[in-house]
Amino acid sequence: MNRVHHLVVVLASTALGLATLAACSASDDAPNRGTDASDGGPGSSPVVDAADLDDAADASVDSGELVDASLPVVTCAKPPCAVDIAAGADSVCVRMSDGSVRCWGSDIGHALGRGPDSTDSTSTPAPVDGLTDVTQLTGSPSYPGDVYCALRTGGNAVCWGSNDKGVLGRVVEGNVDVESSATPAPIAGLGSATAIFAGERVSCAMLATGDIACWGSNAAGQVPTEPRDDVALLSATTFSLGSKGSALAIAGRGTVALTDTGLISWGLSGTYLGSGTGVLGREVSWPSSPPGKIDISWVSAVSARASRACAVSNGRVYCWGAAPTLGADSVYPALAGVEPKDAYSLAVAVGARATCAVLSNAKSVCWGDNAYGQLGGGDAEVRATPVVVESLAGAPVRFALMDTATCALLQDGTVQCWGQNDKGQLGSGTADALPHFEPKTVVLTP
Repeated sequence: MNRVHHLVVVLASTALGLATLAACSASDDAPNRGTDASDGGPGSSPVVDAADLDDAADASVDSGELVDASLPVVTCAKPPCAVDIAAGADSVCVRMSDGSVRCWGSDIGHALGRGPDSTDSTSTPAPVDGLTDVTQLTGSPSYPGDVYCALRTGGNAVCWGSNDKGVLGRVVEGNVDVESSATPAPIAGLGSATAIFAGERVSCAMLATGDIACWGSNAAGQVPTEPRDDVALLSATTFSLGSKGSALAIAGRGTVALTDTGLISWGLSGTYLGSGTGVLGREVSWPSSPPGKIDISWVSAVSARASRACAVSNGRVYCWGAAPTLGADSVYPALAGVEPKDAYSLAVAVGARATCAVLSNAKSVCWGDNAYGQLGGGDAEVRATPVVVESLAGAPVRFALMDTATCALLQDGTVQCWGQNDKGQLGSGTADALPHFEPKTVVLTP
């Protein structure tokens, strides 16, 4: 896995709510790997051949070739359309091209932003009240429901929804407010930000200086400059990683950052599944680790949730952590084997029970728990190996993974969802207890 590359490359940068950003600068000489539109798509075998992956990708990496892992730009087929997507455990929100945000699914903890008296599930997308001029969107499971944050024009950040451990970053009369809220509101102590990342127990923002500011619980050492304590931080606390950060992936008990010098992680080293299976991606001799480097190069994207993290390294997905339904546990980044022959990965999205990757051939693959058909392969079989997402209406750009349902943002700004729909997660206008194997297009506007 560990290879030394004696090259300088331009990797175009793309900011994601799933945290996709480039690690290098662009070069006209950086070659693109060819793709085969007929390989691994609808009508072919849904299971990716890992042997084909190893043969093709190893030859590319060993030859010193670096791929362009930048994502396609969303181009609205019919404005306003979705340009970003985020999910919690049972809800989804999308950022629209007009700067508004629309949400659907479970409203427990006021995750949908529909007012203080609303707590019911809703299967129809509707705007978050009073939220405009949004430039970035992020979401996460929290307690008792889901939490969302948005970055607005000018660098102002707001959060709403579930507020376990103070992840909304609010202070009332000198005390941390842990009440859930449907109203997007600023984070105490946080000035202008360049990006924001919601988490289950802690939320964070990137600052123009490259430093990080976090708020919420520090029980797992999520803020390494402060003593570990389950009591919520009084306000956003700023710290430096020693190199400029560009993206964060916040897991349940640890954080991974993409920086100018590579991947850096900090937090607890293990989980209830055993020591050494957290998201640190490296061995440490103490329960709580300060920021340290993960030994993996050429990373262009990173994603984490619960006890699992994955990164795209030169077009190949590597994963680590504890994953009862996502493959073997691993202390170090391990090749996931998701890319078919003649294609490479552009982005990866990690959920609590499944993971999906966007491929360079305009297709995508998912693997993990599949009890409700949330992998998109047309059945309900648990898959430790990737399956191609069938019947999408276009090329996927980003994924949003809930606990038992999945949504994809397509390049034309369309959103399609599949899987469980008991809380209206599919945005279809109705809710039911049946699994839905086929992606259905979400009607985002009336």
